[in-house]
Amino acid sequence: MIRAEHIVKSFDGRVVLDDISVEFETGKTNLIIGRSGSGKTVLLKTLVGLHEPDSGDVWYDEVNFSKLGFRERKSIRKDIGMIFQEPMTSLNPVIRVGEQVAEPLMRHLRLPKKAALAEAVELFRLVGIPAPDMRVRDYPHQLSGGMRQRVMIAMALACKPRLLLADEPTTALDVTIQGQILALLGDLSRERGMGLLLITHDLGVVAEMADEVGVMYAGRIVERAPVRALFAEPRHPYTWGLIRSAPT
Repeated sequence: MIRAEHIVKSFDGRVVLDDISVEFETGKTNLIIGRSGSGKTVLLKTLVGLHEPDSGDVWYDEVNFSKLGFRERKSIRKDIGMIFQEPMTSLNPVIRVGEQVAEPLMRHLRLPKKAALAEAVELFRLVGIPAPDMRVRDYPHQLSGGMRQRVMIAMALACKPRLLLADEPTTALDVTIQGQILALLGDLSRERGMGLLLITHDLGVVAEMADEVGVMYAGRIVERAPVRALFAEPRHPYTWGLIRSAPT
């Protein structure tokens, strides 16, 4: 569904994405791993148009997303959900969480506010938020870290995307909640036939969830393979180092 061709992106003269070409299919769980600063988050944001590449193209199906204007991109973006790394910096602190989840339903699907809020309650129920009809009235600071992350997932799922991108969605959570969130993402992906593209540092998550894994180093995807092949026979020295550094 989504394909990057020869993507180059730099900030202040520093190359962050260095001639990346990669393709991700709908219905599969793809994980990207790599050290901090390797370009993982910039790649995800470039795929959804939050960063413009210096050169190269991003394709959705057979549409060149990089060449589209704002209005044309808007019609495609509803097919892509994005879960950002830190919910407290992604959620608006002065707007109730139910209204924030309802917003994409009103903008993209043209639902009236009352219907959008009712759908937000159902989305909260879907992602396992208790008492969803009450929680939609809460502000972000009134929720725990795990509940805020579930709100972010509900927002990303609102328009029934074909592809869900998640940027280290469990980094700020304790281990028990991490497991719940990752299990939820896996279940939703399978139930909806939705592609999942996930960034993580956790090799245990990679082994458990991935169909295919891409390894990023210094702005390049240096290796990409099915998960079993990657662990059984890593081909790049950096991949070998990552696997050896993980506790047994």
